Amino acid sequence: MRVLLLSPFAPHLDHDHAAADTVVKLVPRLAAKTELFVYSPQVRAFTERDGYTLLPGAAPAGRFTDRLGVRPGWLRQAWPRQATVDVAELVDRIRPDVVHAEYLQTAEIVGRLPRTVLGLHDITAAVMAESVRAATGPARAYRLAELVRTRRFERDAIRRADAVVTLSPADRDVVAAENPRVVLAPPGIDLPAEPWRPPAPRTPPRLVFCGALWRRANALVAQHLVTKVMPLVWRTHPAAELRIVGARPGPEVTSLAGSRVVVAGTVPDLAAELRTAHAALLPSILGGGVLLKVLHAMALGMPVVTSPGPAAAVGGPLEVGATPEELAAAVARVLTDPAGAAARGAAGREHVAARFRWEDTVAGYLDAYATAAAR
Repeated sequence: MRVLLLSPFAPHLDHDHAAADTVVKLVPRLAAKTELFVYSPQVRAFTERDGYTLLPGAAPAGRFTDRLGVRPGWLRQAWPRQATVDVAELVDRIRPDVVHAEYLQTAEIVGRLPRTVLGLHDITAAVMAESVRAATGPARAYRLAELVRTRRFERDAIRRADAVVTLSPADRDVVAAENPRVVLAPPGIDLPAEPWRPPAPRTPPRLVFCGALWRRANALVAQHLVTKVMPLVWRTHPAAELRIVGARPGPEVTSLAGSRVVVAGTVPDLAAELRTAHAALLPSILGGGVLLKVLHAMALGMPVVTSPGPAAAVGGPLEVGATPEELAAAVARVLTDPAGAAARGAAGREHVAARFRWEDTVAGYLDAYATAAAR
């Protein structure tokens, strides 16, 4: 089968957030099963590599006027108008059996071309609705307008797609209400060869939160942890340290640093950073279908503290808390029962190995391709 895959993120580059890095590992695996062409605005030259063909794309211009149209303002930051024109021309030239639009940013072509598959990493409108609730002042009015535009854009793309792929059961159920041709493809996760091991006894407690810190969702979590959760943890574990790790932290994150809070920013090896911790502290405020950061921490075999949404999406033995009090209590359980926490972490690694396999991910996408090609 010949497939034209569209992605805002080039599969041959390194990225600073897990959602973009997913396509880096997905594309070579799809290429092993299909004749694959990949178009991305981040690709600058025609290139043959790893069994697939990279096609150069138009770079986003990022004009202020893009915020004023009927499309969401974020769309043109990743997918310029010229990209949609380019794709239509490529379809005439390549004659693919299926056009695969991965990530909502590429969904402008869905419905304009035949046999399209839409890959969604979360329900963006749901995440944005939480963002509106967390906003204040003039920013709230703009975020509300973006929510209206995003909800319409996402709903229309879901309805028009010949097949939709989601990463979590919750997102699948949302999509199924608009389009019955939906396939669940849980993300594949690589198990690190070196698992997490419990820190030495009497080592000061260390917790790690990680995420792309330039993203508002992650910045809000960092603020929530420092201002709401950690003060409760410090009542019983005053020596506990929180390390905030991730790319491009803004001033709202760097200002959180203190004697017991380290804003590490970008680190050379995230897995190595996590291996120094007693637990990964990874709750969600704005939601999302599957928090890949939770899965990657579980794959190490370490204790993970998260919130109900990610826990329901991922499953497995997690410490769960919805409120600051519940999250602090979950942290306390890990720190006061390190042997039990380590056992649950090891079971979490086994859960990821069994439930989040790349072969199942690829099979889900291939099922969606077959559904779209038959339309």
